[in-house]
Amino acid sequence: MLISLVKLLEHAAMFFGLNCIRVRNMKALPASLVFVALAVVGCADRSGPRIYRGDYFYNFESATFTPEGGSEPWCVNASKLKAAEPPPDGTPGGPWGTTQVVVRGVLSEKGSYCNLGAYKYFLDVTEVVEVHSEKQSN
Repeated sequence: MLISLVKLLEHAAMFFGLNCIRVRNMKALPASLVFVALAVVGCADRSGPRIYRGDYFYNFESATFTPEGGSEPWCVNASKLKAAEPPPDGTPGGPWGTTQVVVRGVLSEKGSYCNLGAYKYFLDVTEVVEVHSEKQSN
């Protein structure tokens, strides 16, 4: 069983172009297994929802999220962040402003998103966790 595992490890390494991996003796097996485990972990899917803190800016034609400590806004879907906006007050165009929020969401790969591709990232918000300091600007 152990010998077949060693052979499988060697064949997998050759398949990925790592011809330098050869298990010459059983003492090298643990190090080889660690290498394979790290390679597998490095390929793990990290696209699940994460927590983000920052400023949510909204108005009648756009909505962005700027992460805490960052300066580049990301595009967001305003309908998913209604809980972070004050209620409509009857003014033309509705309320607009900036709110500090904590959200859970999935960040896109780098690309061109929203408003003619003006933003490099899109944050798909799955949950508004907290809303702080509503700073309505109108």
